[in-house]
Amino acid sequence: MSVNTLMTKDVITVKATDKVNDAWVQLMETGISEAPVLDDSGNLVGVFTTKDISRNIIERYLKARSLHALTTQETDPVAIEKEEIRELSLAIRGVVESLVSAILPKDGKLLTIAAEDSIERAIHMMAEHGLNMLPVMKESRVVGVIARQDIIWLMAGRPGKSHA
Repeated sequence: MSVNTLMTKDVITVKATDKVNDAWVQLMETGISEAPVLDDSGNLVGVFTTKDISRNIIERYLKARSLHALTTQETDPVAIEKEEIRELSLAIRGVVESLVSAILPKDGKLLTIAAEDSIERAIHMMAEHGLNMLPVMKESRVVGVIARQDIIWLMAGRPGKSHA
């Protein structure tokens, strides 16, 4: 069986130039946790996930805490707690106001699968790389996505929600 028979063809994407907050709301409204990211020409440049948001908030927060710890002698627990809340708030604001492109992983690994590839190949790629979703490509364009949930529904012998 090929990826083409199982993939979701009505793909929700976000733009690299979208604000994280807008893209995050779009994911939440559609009930998904990740989406392909396209540049202004429609080329795939990454996959935006809610994990990216969390990871970036935590990284910013921890950097701010480290810097604060090096630059202050504060010992009052209430003042320290207030400062930590302020730093977390600033980290959240900084991330949600950034562009999607700014928080995508910088490792350069963008894994995709072809519509003609087998479901078995998709399963192996997802398992090997710990992915929940793969963009499906045809002639350098995103034509669908295949998600771990699609494969689970197939193995359960029932069509997924996008195929019901």
